[in-house]
Amino acid sequence: MPHRWLRAIGSGGAIAIAALLSSCGLIPGTSITTVEPGYAGLKIQLYGGDKGIENARLVTGRVWYNAYTEEVVIFPTFVNTYPFTQAPTEGSPENEAIVFSVGGSPISADVGLSFGFSATAIANEAPKTQLHRYYQTYRKSPDEFRANELRNGLRNCFSEVAETQRLTPSMLPLSQQKLVRGVRDCLQKRFEFIIIEDISLLAPLRLPEDIQNSINEQFAAQQAAQTAEANRRKVEAESAANVARAKGEAQVTLERARAEAEANRIRSSSITPALLQMERLRVEQARVQKWDGRQAPTIQAPNVQLGPSGNAPGGAASPAP
Repeated sequence: MPHRWLRAIGSGGAIAIAALLSSCGLIPGTSITTVEPGYAGLKIQLYGGDKGIENARLVTGRVWYNAYTEEVVIFPTFVNTYPFTQAPTEGSPENEAIVFSVGGSPISADVGLSFGFSATAIANEAPKTQLHRYYQTYRKSPDEFRANELRNGLRNCFSEVAETQRLTPSMLPLSQQKLVRGVRDCLQKRFEFIIIEDISLLAPLRLPEDIQNSINEQFAAQQAAQTAEANRRKVEAESAANVARAKGEAQVTLERARAEAEANRIRSSSITPALLQMERLRVEQARVQKWDGRQAPTIQAPNVQLGPSGNAPGGAASPAP
């Protein structure tokens, strides 16, 4: 009779009645939780033949469960960025900076990790998902996993990739992006049940002081060398420009001289006796045209006496007064 009654009212009515009875204390342990959008939950049986993560069901939305015999573990499946830094104002109040080894030297990095849990089905193992695999392996909440296993994995990947790429501390400032790309691939292979969206350095890498000073000196020397090389090229370019300008001016002068010489040659070759005679006639004609019909005035030399003897130049006697 009770079973026929439950079938008649349906599952929705049964849930409503269960909630009412629970509120009245008639069904102890009945609970409800909500798996919000962007999250996924695993409903795990704690007792009975279906107990364990192997038989856990993937749930979303509003979920009813018995708190005595069942457990609902919720995971964020959206991509969220978490900062692992030494600053107490970011992420955790504890120092969570990633410290790894490069060539035996400790390197400290502030790292931003964008990731989310994957709820995709495992090939050939459906309905098991990556969440089943994660919880079966670690049995930890997402926050516990991030603070321990994920941070340790990130640190190990930084060290492994730096060794694989044969990096030295002095190479790090120019190899950061290559290092980060390698770490992202390493971390994704290590934790297949999460989706690694991005890994970024939130601040310059912190190296030991003596190594940092050496890198700074090397960088300053490179900058000075580059400045000297730039100045040398500038001087060479200016010198070449001056030479080119001088050559151009000389070429112009030479071309002008050649043109003048050619003009003189042409003028010289064009002068003939007939042309000279015509030019004389033209000048004579111009003089005749300007003549006013009068003879040119005769200019008489002045009577000049030279010396007390009164003798004119040449020894001639001066005329009597």
